Amino acid sequence: MKILGKKNNYALIVLALVLVLGSNVESFAKNRELAKSIDSLLVEKHKNGKFNGNVLVYKKGKKVYEKSFGYADGSKKLMLNKQHKFNIGSIYKEFPAVSIMQLKEKKLIKLDDKVSKYLPKLPKWSEKVTIKHLLQYSSGLPRINFGAYFGKGLYVTDAAIMKDVQTVEKLKFEPGKDYLYSNLNPILLIKIVESVTKQKFADYAGKNLFSSYGMKNTLVKPQFPYADRSFMAIPFNAEFKEDNYKIRDSSFLFTSTAFDLYKWFDELDSFKVINKESVKFLSETVKAGNNIQSPLGSTTWKNKKLIEHRHHGSSANYECLVGRFRKDKLTIVMLTNQ
Repeated sequence: MKILGKKNNYALIVLALVLVLGSNVESFAKNRELAKSIDSLLVEKHKNGKFNGNVLVYKKGKKVYEKSFGYADGSKKLMLNKQHKFNIGSIYKEFPAVSIMQLKEKKLIKLDDKVSKYLPKLPKWSEKVTIKHLLQYSSGLPRINFGAYFGKGLYVTDAAIMKDVQTVEKLKFEPGKDYLYSNLNPILLIKIVESVTKQKFADYAGKNLFSSYGMKNTLVKPQFPYADRSFMAIPFNAEFKEDNYKIRDSSFLFTSTAFDLYKWFDELDSFKVINKESVKFLSETVKAGNNIQSPLGSTTWKNKKLIEHRHHGSSANYECLVGRFRKDKLTIVMLTNQ
């Protein structure tokens, strides 16, 4: 979820780390040497003011590197540690997608079901948009105009977003014919899960996704700025000014730790949360091309095996990237609040 557009060298740091690991991982005799190589790279980036956050690396099921760099908030009085939670941005979109597949496996829904079947109060277009279209960002729904809220100092709320959805008279294109990366797609998936399960999505996810698979420190926060800042990494800019956009009772304030994200990718990619067929479906995109994402971000399959799973998310000064590389049995998690 890109609340504010921005470009920085965070992705370049990750790329450099992946290159270091990918090119040398087999040459390292011990994990200690691997950790030294990672640390050398990241310490340099931190000293140059190019990385403030948490990093975790697992190889062959064992932790080979974990370290926190910098501050937990803009006051520069509290240091980050491994217990701090970060907003994970667009990686949250995996959760409603996986929830949908869990319901499909239980035969409670079908992917070709129309949105109107579960959300009957939406406009006429909901009668031709399917769950599959929402999953693949091929519904034709427009992007959320966050600027209309933040520019006026208004709170983004679930009610406001659903009111905006009600005003959508015409889709951007015929469902299934093109691609548009809009947060309205996973938000409507969340509403469908709530309609089928008769419970709040945070409650469903807490039981069926988080606690069931070892993610003890992942939760949906009710608002931003946070009322409870304990063990929350607070986002701030280069001048240490904390972000001040406003969100309340929203569907995308998912927060997590580096370890919990490692657990999620490990459990999901091992087909423990949903079956292999479901994961394969969530890896598919509506069309080929650059920067075309599936519900799982970007995946690579070879000979019916999931080889790589990468996902990036950002929200103002939060940024998150996770990469799981099956060949090297390697998982990298990087979280930043600056």
